[in-house]
Formats: sequence, structure tokens, C-alpha cells
Amino acid sequence: MAKKWLSRLAAVLAVPTIVIGISTPASATDQYVTLTSNGKLVASLHFYDDGDDWALYDLEADGHGVRAFVEVSTFGGTWQDWATWYNGKGAGTAAEKTDGDLRTVDKYRAQVCTVDGSGDRTPVACSAWMNIQE
Repeated sequence: MAKKWLSRLAAVLAVPTIVIGISTPASATDQYVTLTSNGKLVASLHFYDDGDDWALYDLEADGHGVRAFVEVSTFGGTWQDWATWYNGKGAGTAAEKTDGDLRTVDKYRAQVCTVDGSGDRTPVACSAWMNIQE
């Protein structure tokens, strides 16, 4: 008798339940994107969520500087230039940019490219786009 009762109790307790969770809005985390050329890591762009800071690294003494390109899409629209900066300090150095202040309602994407000088806006090579949403 006890086994039969325990069997019925187990069947009642096995009824599927719905779990309701509360989630917070999506937020960005620290992210980075890299560029490789001929199997070597040549550039890296880092986004630091705390303070919306950026760091652009030139990692290879290859005669090229590096440029970060960041674009924004507001309210689901098209991508527009948001920021760009150059690092020509030489291999192993970082150029920091700390005036980000990304808006939570917008989407952002960023990439790092090798370029030939600070005025060059036509990249030699670029990384894939890194998507960021605050």
C-alpha cells in the first residue's frame, strides 16, 4: 500500500510547472575584436563596459598604424559613423579613448583596421565587426 501511495504522490509532483523569471535589460560586457595578418596578431580593439572606455592596440611592427571605426544604429536605422581614432605609436602600444558614453537605446558595432598614417581612411585590412549593445 505504501508503495502505491508513494507512486501516486510522485506522479502528482511530476506535473510540469511554469517558471517565471525576471531578467534585466541586455547590457554590454567587456569585449574585444582582433585583426590577424599572415597568422600574426597585428591589432586589437577593446571595449570596457565600466565607463564605456576603448583601447586600440597596435601589436605588430609592420609599417602600418591602426584605426578603430565605431558605428551606431539609432532606433533600428542604418549604420552611421560614431567615432574613429588612430594609433600610430608603434608596436605594443595602446591608444586609449575614454569618452564613450554609449546609449542603451542604440546599437553599436566596431572594427579595427591597419592603415597607412593618421589621415588614411582607406584601410589596408580590417577585422570583422564586433556588435555592442549597452
